[in-house]
Amino acid sequence: MSNYASNLSVESVQEVVEEESAAPKLRRRNRIETWLFLVPALVLQLAWGTYPLIVSFILSLTDAQPILPSKFTGLQSYWRVWNDPLVAKAFQVTLWYAVISIALTFLIPIIISILLLEMPPRVMRWMMLLWFLPLSSIGSTVLWKYLYDANSGLFEYIATALLHLPRQQFLGNSGQVLFWLAFPWFLLSSPGLIYLASLQSIPQSYYEAAEVEGASFIRKIWTVTLPRLRPIISVLLTFSIINSLQEFAWPRIMTNGEPAGASRTVVMYLYQYLLDQRFADATALAVFLFLLIMALVILSRFLIKEDPDA
Repeated sequence: MSNYASNLSVESVQEVVEEESAAPKLRRRNRIETWLFLVPALVLQLAWGTYPLIVSFILSLTDAQPILPSKFTGLQSYWRVWNDPLVAKAFQVTLWYAVISIALTFLIPIIISILLLEMPPRVMRWMMLLWFLPLSSIGSTVLWKYLYDANSGLFEYIATALLHLPRQQFLGNSGQVLFWLAFPWFLLSSPGLIYLASLQSIPQSYYEAAEVEGASFIRKIWTVTLPRLRPIISVLLTFSIINSLQEFAWPRIMTNGEPAGASRTVVMYLYQYLLDQRFADATALAVFLFLLIMALVILSRFLIKEDPDA
């Protein structure tokens, strides 16, 4: 019996030694496999992200001619862009559009998603179907342009015939145009679907524990729901900031920057620079926009930190 026990202990020790000797090889193999998976993504990022960014910065320091050789001009293009009053107006328009867009497509969907979960399942399914209709972006732009038409649009009919309001210039009023440009994204909001999925993953026991402690509906949202949505909120806010500050297609198709430049975003003005063959100024403007986006993204990540206890 003692011989059997000693043999068994020797075999156990040998197995442990073999596992420990195999562990470095396994870790090395895992590192190699990890890099093999990362290399294609890194190559694409360098080719389509980092390299164009570096080239754009270099071009912004030259006179950037399409055929003739470029000459180094230093920060002249940045100085021209900085002192262009239309650029300042474009940044103002873009920031206001971003604020409205984020409010409609980021903040309100959180509230609606929470309210949807409080509805009966059958009603919730129908509401989700109406809210998350799959529509093409460009096709939706053209459709909404006709809906906003001041002469024969559906919104004009509702305002005048049903609500007996004066004629509305939805896209022709400089004080309203940014809101009506951002409004369709509220109905085409994909963050709402992500919020719903995240809300359904929160254990019901958390809410039951909060009810036992006497928490109200608002208190449960503040202490249970929002802390566990914080990582999702942080990521979606980052995407909302980037997408809204780079908006081009909707204002270009629906208003072309009118009326009087009230809907001309920075990217639209950059596009005009390119049409005028002011390539250095266009790249300088792109660098300014990049710095603004990076600053706002860093600020948002700082303000919305992930809760380690969530």
